[in-house]
Amino acid sequence: MAIRVTQRNMYGSMINNMQNSLAAYMESTMQGSTQKRINRPSDDPAGAFRVLTTRNQIQNTDQYKTNVETAKGWLQLADNVVATQTSNILTELKELAEQASTDTYTAEQRSIMAEKARQLFGSLLNLGNTEFNGNSIFAGHRYDSNAFEESLAVTSWDENWAEAANEGAFTIEGSSKSTIMVQFTSDGTVGDNDLTYRWSADGGKTWTEGTLAANADPAVESFTIEANGVTLTVPRGLQTSAADVDAGPGAKNGTLLYIRPSAVYQGDDNNPPPQIHIMGGQTGLEASATGNFGKDVLVRFDTETDLSTAGNEFTYSYSTDGGNNWVTAKGTTTGGDTLRVTIPGGYMDLDTTGATGPIPAGTQIMVHPDRADLNFEIMEDTYVSVNNVGMEIFGGYYQGKPALSTDQNVFELAGEFIAYLECDNRDGCAQVLAKLDKTCMPYVEAQAAKIGAKENRVETVYDILDFRKLDQQEVLSNVEDIDLTELLTNLTRQQMTYSMVLQSSSMIMQLNLSNFL
Repeated sequence: MAIRVTQRNMYGSMINNMQNSLAAYMESTMQGSTQKRINRPSDDPAGAFRVLTTRNQIQNTDQYKTNVETAKGWLQLADNVVATQTSNILTELKELAEQASTDTYTAEQRSIMAEKARQLFGSLLNLGNTEFNGNSIFAGHRYDSNAFEESLAVTSWDENWAEAANEGAFTIEGSSKSTIMVQFTSDGTVGDNDLTYRWSADGGKTWTEGTLAANADPAVESFTIEANGVTLTVPRGLQTSAADVDAGPGAKNGTLLYIRPSAVYQGDDNNPPPQIHIMGGQTGLEASATGNFGKDVLVRFDTETDLSTAGNEFTYSYSTDGGNNWVTAKGTTTGGDTLRVTIPGGYMDLDTTGATGPIPAGTQIMVHPDRADLNFEIMEDTYVSVNNVGMEIFGGYYQGKPALSTDQNVFELAGEFIAYLECDNRDGCAQVLAKLDKTCMPYVEAQAAKIGAKENRVETVYDILDFRKLDQQEVLSNVEDIDLTELLTNLTRQQMTYSMVLQSSSMIMQLNLSNFL
């Protein structure tokens, strides 16, 4: 069968060949200019998906590296403050205490040492309030304000008064530039007897007399001592021992108090009460939780639960992943409109005393821990806390009580040392020296080691992220980048093909019937 080839068919075929050759040539030219094999999803749909996924992974890695760099800044500064600067100050205090605890130094010389000790105390206060990018690194999650504030505290060698001070039984108002000694000169009980005392703000050189009046009204639970513009409030019932005035103001001579410098922690501790959110419960239902919760805990009552009587069986479930997975448990009510149920990390107490009816089935209660940690995500689901609870390192006072034992409490030891120096108490200086050497300095070194361990961890993670990024970039390059040798070969071949198409097309279009006659 004869097939007629028209001019139109030849022209159409020629144009198609020319466009296909040109398109292939332009595609290779684009790949050469971008150095990418995939420039649009249609080039390789599966490869384009891998490119987008890998680029997202690289972006995540870059963000983790940024987080690690920020975390390193926080931790390196904290490490320098605790391991180096604080340790250096404690070493200076120890050297002063070694001198002051010997008999070769006079009261005037100890007074000069006291001036230096006060400067070192101020340096400790500044270190406790160190900031990184405007944030206090030792204030827990209250990093928008100073971690510590200078204040006054009481030291006494009278065991009853010392125990009361440790329990937060005293409050102090006012300020003083020097240690105030308060010495009772009569025996008795605070509140029951009129007690005489004397106070001195110059190390015992001069004294001012005072009286702590009795009050038979049992509703009056506290009494105030006025000394040099400072008001000391003490509780009823403390026993006093009269001092032998002629024997001088020795530390063990009667009930003697030192009102001296201290620091109050303004930040948060690392285990505040968790927040409780009740969803679907009856009116008046109250709940609280106690324990160490690392994450949110969701509690659900699966059956109606009446707490008013004992012996009612009930079923409840808890979830630590936002309700995706539940663990079911059973319990029995104990009566009295109260109930304690065990949950991961601790327990939850419920009270329906003022509630309207039993706890309905389906009631959910969220336990949300409110922690002081400022966490940075340094890898997938891996976090590191970069801030510190300053009272766990420097001590001071927190919620009216010493934050650490006196042996470990940096601010308390420094404050007591100032008091003993200003009041010429050699035995007190020797006591501070022993505490610094045996307990306080090793404790601070241990705290510095904890910070250093975190610092080493984030540095290791940074190296891991560097290697991970290199691997991800290599994967991306293998999928996306062009093979330059192959590209040049293709370009040469496609350029020749396109030129031959143009030449053959030009020759064909010039043919007519006269060429075959």
